[in-house]
Amino acid sequence: MLGKDLIQDVDFGALYREQCRRSAFGSRTSADWDRRAERRSQGEGDGDYTLALLARMDLTGAKTALDIGCGTGNLAIPLAKRLRKVHALDFSPEMLRFLEINRKRAGVENIQVHRLSWTDSWKGVPAADVVVCSRAMSVEDLRGALEKMHRKAKLRCYLTLHAGGSYLGPDVLALLDREMEPRPDYIYAVNILYQMGVKAKVDFLRSRGGLGYASAADFIGAVRWRVGELKKREEARLRKFFRSLPTEADGKSRYRHDFEWALLSWDKGPR
Repeated sequence: MLGKDLIQDVDFGALYREQCRRSAFGSRTSADWDRRAERRSQGEGDGDYTLALLARMDLTGAKTALDIGCGTGNLAIPLAKRLRKVHALDFSPEMLRFLEINRKRAGVENIQVHRLSWTDSWKGVPAADVVVCSRAMSVEDLRGALEKMHRKAKLRCYLTLHAGGSYLGPDVLALLDREMEPRPDYIYAVNILYQMGVKAKVDFLRSRGGLGYASAADFIGAVRWRVGELKKREEARLRKFFRSLPTEADGKSRYRHDFEWALLSWDKGPR
């Protein structure tokens, strides 16, 4: 007779929420993401990430997909070219506006948009063969979000989460007068899925982010987005650092650093 699985007694959801509280997690509103929509539409930070993720997705037997946190369409549009129907879900109207622009530019007609957040009812969103959530699991209720994602899948799920560290490179972090508590990373999701009866496969995607900034104020604003308010001396160091960045043909200064993402994938089996 097997003994009790003690991991089921651990409240990983509570540990995740505590890590969020300690870190610079910070909830984002739809208005916050609206202000970043144009950058996202221009491929901000994508590098080789999108191609690497698409290459790892198994679309065998799939006719439909649900892209949660679809943004401006970096996944929804290429998926729509391969599948019969893609449901694209996001709570930022500006992200969805740029998705519509990009969809028309790509000549894609089979994307249905749903303006919804994680906390809204998804009653009107149909289940899809493949469900993907790419870098969009910034939620307070991690278990609730994973259950929601799992319920909407018919065949497979794909989820990418940050794999430790920071969204900023070590060179920028060294300029800040603070100890950065890391954001919660993928391991919480792995354990919660296990408690749900899902044994997720874990892979890792490495990409080289390269963001262009038209001014020091633009660059400092991007750092502030990640860490919160900055001290004057931190801003002065960041301004000096910005002047050392290479300027490219578009006139923008480019800041590059490596990202690592955990790719969790699982087949939708009987519960």
